[in-house]
Amino acid sequence: MKDEIKFIPGEYSAETKDLVHLKAKVKVDRNKIVDVKISSGKDERLIEPALEKVFRGQILKSQSIAIDGVSSASVLTKAVKTVVGKALADARDND
Repeated sequence: MKDEIKFIPGEYSAETKDLVHLKAKVKVDRNKIVDVKISSGKDERLIEPALEKVFRGQILKSQSIAIDGVSSASVLTKAVKTVVGKALADARDND
């Protein structure tokens, strides 16, 4: 089913403050998530580079936000799914 999703190529940004203040930049082409960058919002503890790398790798491998995340960082995992999901929703081609 995820093979049917089409994107408008480009780079999309989103931010969430629901659980943790995070920002995401997601780069997509027509059929694929090309890159994901996740960063902490202002006045938040910085997301550790190793965690960002794990999330990025999982999203790129699964080509979705349906990821396992990091077991000891469940709140952060939920926030990552939320913020990347928002960016992907903006990128989605609904035509």
